[in-house]
Amino acid sequence: MSTFGGVVRRPRMQKEYALMTQSLYLSLALALLTACGSSSAPPQAPAKPLTWKQMDATQRHKYMTDVVMPRTKALFVEFDPKYQTMDCKTCHGDSVADGSFEMPNPKIKPLPNTEEAFMAWVAKDANAGRYAMFMATKLEPLMGELLQVKVFDPQTKSGDFSCENCHQLVDAAGKLVPIKKHH
Repeated sequence: MSTFGGVVRRPRMQKEYALMTQSLYLSLALALLTACGSSSAPPQAPAKPLTWKQMDATQRHKYMTDVVMPRTKALFVEFDPKYQTMDCKTCHGDSVADGSFEMPNPKIKPLPNTEEAFMAWVAKDANAGRYAMFMATKLEPLMGELLQVKVFDPQTKSGDFSCENCHQLVDAAGKLVPIKKHH
């Protein structure tokens, strides 16, 4: 027999107490390891998102549906509530039906192909000026961010995203000016 804190303990009880204590600690350790999900492999960093240029057609369609459409629609509705019904055809027109989603869309108003003609047009048409300001200060920067491309800068004449990504261009006689197609 022994005493512990004034309590008399018998050797048999001491062994049982020690076994119970060890079992308790072992159970607790096992529970913690299980709860934390012990794994031999370290956690992997999340995959870096693909850029627009890296995406295939399926990935681009999903990105347009899940990211681009909601963000641009919100921007357009803020600009003018008539865009509440905006959908893929608003920007991509008839090319939605065949799944090509080609741009520019011939159903979107064509724009003058020179800076001088464009500036004269927006100066005499207040609504054109309102749209031009919205496109230049709100939509183009958002699309550049979402598509991960540099927006055209008229001062440096550089950049990959501009009016002609969405609009066809016309010369002074009103004839379409050939430009490359975008999807």
